[in-house]
Order: sequence, then structure tokens, then C-alpha cells
Amino acid sequence: MKYDVFISYSRKDTNIADRICKAFDDVGIVYFIDRQGIGGGVEFPDKLADAIVNSSAFLLLGSNNSYNSPFTKREVTFAFNKKRGEQMLPYLIDNTPLPSGLELVFSSINWRNIKEHPIETVLVDDILRMLGRTRPAPKAPASKSDMASITPAKTYKVGDLYDDENG
Repeated sequence: MKYDVFISYSRKDTNIADRICKAFDDVGIVYFIDRQGIGGGVEFPDKLADAIVNSSAFLLLGSNNSYNSPFTKREVTFAFNKKRGEQMLPYLIDNTPLPSGLELVFSSINWRNIKEHPIETVLVDDILRMLGRTRPAPKAPASKSDMASITPAKTYKVGDLYDDENG
């Protein structure tokens, strides 16, 4: 399967990963995150490698937790060897600076951080730009003429909702 973004993160940062997933869902960004699509008995390193290769962009949620996660380090190294720099985005979600090894990997890439670059605006727009897309136009509210064509199946009065036996 093809994905727009592979999200690399520590499970300890699930709350922020969930916010990012929701923001991506809201604009139609298709992402891979390790808790979806990996069933029992699946060789998950193969699944992760396949998802990284088949994603247009790689997003690292940088935090003290992810810097200490062996799998996150492996995902970054693998992505670095498979992707171009403009396909990778380190997004720092706490105040922990990048370790020197990751700083070297991302030395020519513009980093973002959650404090100065909010998820719902800057991060989403950065990912859309990396994908060569723009934010979809907001859906227009239903017009009065659209609403006029909708007729309820039955009209109720307040007293109709209760019968005398059940009060």
C-alpha cells in the first residue's frame, strides 16, 4: 500500500501522535503508524521497512522518548538511506535537543517544533507541501435551498414522545 507519510515515534508519545493522526485525517493525508496494519504473526520489521519505502514522506516525532527507542533509531537510519532529505521532517515534540547522531542525519534539513509550529497549521501545511498538495477548501455549509428539499419523515409534538402509561 502507498502512504503519504510514515510516522516514526515512541509509543510513550501516543497522545501527540494521535493529535497528528487526527489533523492528517482532517485534510486527507494517508499515513502509516505502527499500531495499524500490523497483525499477529507478521514480521513487523519487514512491515515497517515496506511502509517507509512506500511512503512519500517520513515524519520523526522527536522526543526524549523517541531518541531512546531502538526501533525509532532504526526507522530513522533506514529512512535516511531510502529517502531524499526533502522527504524527511524532524518534528520536535518536547524540549529535548536532537542527539548528535540524529543532528548529523538531519543537518541539512529544516526542523520544526511543536511549540513554535502547531500541528493543525504549520505541520499539516509542511506535510502537504512536501506532498505537492495544498490544504483542501473548507466544505461550504448547506444552503437554504438544500435544506428546503429535506423533509422529516414525521413531525412530532412534545406530548407525542410520551404515552400516558410510561409517563
